[in-house]
Parts: sequence; structure tokens; C-alpha cells
Amino acid sequence: MSSQQNNHGLGDVMSLLGGVNPVAMAGKAVETMVTLTSELVQTLANFNDTMRELNTAARRVNSLLDDIEAPIRAIVPQVQAGVKQARSTIKRVDGVLGQVGSLPGDVAKAVSTLGDLAVRLSPLAAFAESAGGIFGMKPNK
Repeated sequence: MSSQQNNHGLGDVMSLLGGVNPVAMAGKAVETMVTLTSELVQTLANFNDTMRELNTAARRVNSLLDDIEAPIRAIVPQVQAGVKQARSTIKRVDGVLGQVGSLPGDVAKAVSTLGDLAVRLSPLAAFAESAGGIFGMKPNK
């Protein structure tokens, strides 16, 4: 009878747990840990692969920079000198254009002044012609 009571007591304990099997729960926990561990190992492997690829890319970029750095360093001063010369030339051209820009107005003013001078000197020219006739000079035609 005592063996019946022991079995019956174990069944009572299991029923108190609400049908939860602690051995099955432990098995599930171990299975979950194994799954998590394998996923963690896979994640670390992927991370290592990514880091290798990044390292390879960094080496290629460094190699490329090593190849083009010296020529660029040699060209930059010449480009800077060219830019400086271009700025100087643009300033000169700008000044000349400023002077030439006012030229048509100045030419028109000069022609107008010459026309006005001819009109104002016409009485003097007539007087000089008359005076030349007095002294025996003939006007040139």
C-alpha cells in the first residue's frame, strides 16, 4: 500500500502544478538555449564575415589613395596658381570693360562738342575770310 500512496502522492503533486511537466519545461529550456547559442554563433560568424569584407574594402581604398595622393599633391599648387591668375585677369578685364562701356557715350559727347564748336566758330571763320580778302588772300576751295 505504501507504493500506491507514493504513486498517488506524485500524481497529486503533478496535478497541483496544473498539468505542467517540469521535465518537459527543462527540455524546452535546454532546446531554447541550444537554438539561441547556435543563432548567436551564426550571428558572430556573419559579423566576422562583414568585418573581413570591410577590412578588404578599407585596404582597397587606402591603396587607391596611395596611388592618387602624390599626383594630386603635385597638381594642386598649379591649379591654385591658375585660379589666382584667372582672378587677376578677370579683375583687369572687368576694369577695361568698365572703361570701354562708357566709351560710346564719351564719343557721342566729343562729336557733339565738335559740332557745337563748328557752329560757334562759324562767325569767326566768316570774319577771317573777310579779313583774308582785305590782305589779298583768297580762300581755298
